[in-house]
Amino acid sequence: METNLAGKTYEVQTESGGKWTLVASYNVKSQAIQQAQALLESHKYSGVKVIAESDRKGEEVIFNEQSEVTDKGLTIVPIDSSPRCEALSDFYQLEARLTAGRLLRQYLDDAGMTAMELAFDFGRLKMLERDDKLYVGALARLAGLQVDKDGAEKPADRQGALERLFNQLKDNAQKMMGREDLGAAVRDGGLQALIDKVNGEAATDDRHPLILAGLAAFMGEQGDWSSKAEAVTGLLSADSSVVAQAYVDEALAEILDGAQAIGELLGGVADAATGHRMLVQLCQGRLPEVKNPLSCINELNKTMGAFELENARSAILSRVARGIGGIKPMTREGREGERTALVNLIRNLEDYAGLMGGPQMAEALTLRAKMALGGEDGDLSAEQSISKIVGFLPSLPSRAGYVLDLSATDTGAKQQAAVVRNLAQAMRGLTGVDALTGGGQDPAMAKRVIDALNDKIAAAGLPVELKKTASATLAKAMSSVAATPAEDPAAVKASANKPKEQRWDSGDAKPQAPAQPPQQAQPAQQPAAAAAPAAAAAPVKPANGKGPEQRKLVKGQILFEEGDPGNEAFLISSGSIEIYRRGAIEQNLATLGPGELLGEMSLIDDQPRAASARASEDSVLVVLSKESLKIRLQRLEQTDKVLHRLMGVLVNRLRGMAKTAE
Repeated sequence: METNLAGKTYEVQTESGGKWTLVASYNVKSQAIQQAQALLESHKYSGVKVIAESDRKGEEVIFNEQSEVTDKGLTIVPIDSSPRCEALSDFYQLEARLTAGRLLRQYLDDAGMTAMELAFDFGRLKMLERDDKLYVGALARLAGLQVDKDGAEKPADRQGALERLFNQLKDNAQKMMGREDLGAAVRDGGLQALIDKVNGEAATDDRHPLILAGLAAFMGEQGDWSSKAEAVTGLLSADSSVVAQAYVDEALAEILDGAQAIGELLGGVADAATGHRMLVQLCQGRLPEVKNPLSCINELNKTMGAFELENARSAILSRVARGIGGIKPMTREGREGERTALVNLIRNLEDYAGLMGGPQMAEALTLRAKMALGGEDGDLSAEQSISKIVGFLPSLPSRAGYVLDLSATDTGAKQQAAVVRNLAQAMRGLTGVDALTGGGQDPAMAKRVIDALNDKIAAAGLPVELKKTASATLAKAMSSVAATPAEDPAAVKASANKPKEQRWDSGDAKPQAPAQPPQQAQPAQQPAAAAAPAAAAAPVKPANGKGPEQRKLVKGQILFEEGDPGNEAFLISSGSIEIYRRGAIEQNLATLGPGELLGEMSLIDDQPRAASARASEDSVLVVLSKESLKIRLQRLEQTDKVLHRLMGVLVNRLRGMAKTAE
């Protein structure tokens, strides 16, 4: 730690209206310089200087710079909740830092820093303290939120306690100014080096603030928000410890919680709906690669897909929910554009047991649906809005999860009858593995769904008896899951060793062994002939050149991926196709077999694929395109005009239903 060997004092002074005023006096030069730079960057003073004083040399100006005064009028941002802080250690917890970040969003965005960085920046804390409007307003707001309305403590007493804690925070930040070794540990050896250093030097209770101080110093050395995010994600690797991942997760959550940082990462987007969709894909690590990005968004997307960063994911989804829950239009295309954007968001947000984003997202979508899905005669009622969203969710677990989440919100409490009715309808069908997994026949996945729904039931704002009934329904379904035969170990091993995924249309990468019909047994002395590679897979047609196009896939081959243009539907002739979504944990949505249709909405809808599909075994598919549908209808007109007219009406009605839904 730097010491004052020369016996000097350092005065920081500011100039305003031609007069110089003493701000603070320090014994350490670096602390005075840091305070002066922070004051200069605030643009509240026309000049800032530091004067060193000693008995031997007298006064010496060691820092003197001018600045253009711009009154930015920074204020606190209204928030509606805050964790209660009783000790300094509470200030360093993620929930408290996120709360401070939202409350002081204007101040932090102006400084280009997170609440974590502020907590260890003595100069900035001093500046905040001197800004009566911000400082007193922030303490008063936090005190009002932290006081129990039915308790004996008064807001004024709580505000006094928070002020004392702030002074402790400021004192600790001043101490950390002398710990340049913490930031250096991250720069030189990575985050794990800092963790190991602190664990070897400090008592258990002191470790968390020290690790945060080192990480904050490292982040403070970066430039804009994208640079911070890129530097933090760069601290992760395949062998990163759980502790290191947790600190990176928290740091990213603070960065991604701010609108300015999100805007910088996304770059220019066409409208809010596009931004929301990109963020939902980003939080799962499945955002299509951005061409010529101006930020680290592609690197961040890879990190989100490779690691389970739940806090960062929650921060992104919370940002999306706050955007959806407002009244500002998401598109520039009127009601039709709003409807399409909302349905696309619901498709992207669907999870295996509800909607990503929990109660906050469920309420935001419900409120948005009232406006976006209304007609010429006005907005929908909340009850109608709930029914519409339930109708867009294809699986029973996702429907149940949505209304359970909604029940925990103010909107859900007001619409409890609609919530209970839709919950009962969904729960009645959850009787076995098929219903829980969308036909996937995966007991492990079924258990995950049940566990997730039980968690939502516990948090639901429903009568106790109703929650018991819902839990009993899941317990019965769990018994069905337990009775499902376990997978054959050999099959599990074979699945683990399945070939690397390849797209059916991936050029040179096409698999060399397309599915073949069963052949007669070959003589034992000719095994080599059976192993000879076949020609590359390609769309094939019947030998007579007539009939629908067929497509052959080998096990593991990808038919299409989420986000691809939807221009074909497929009828499974043989084999099976798995429908799934990528992310940190791959989500299996359904497994379809012979006679089942997939991608059928592409015949009447121009939306991109909402999920990915791959062959879970060698398969043959019949390809149905919009053009082939048109040709078939024209052919039908020549032979049966009545049936042709009927089919035309049905197709148009389906197309109209799709547009109405979206």
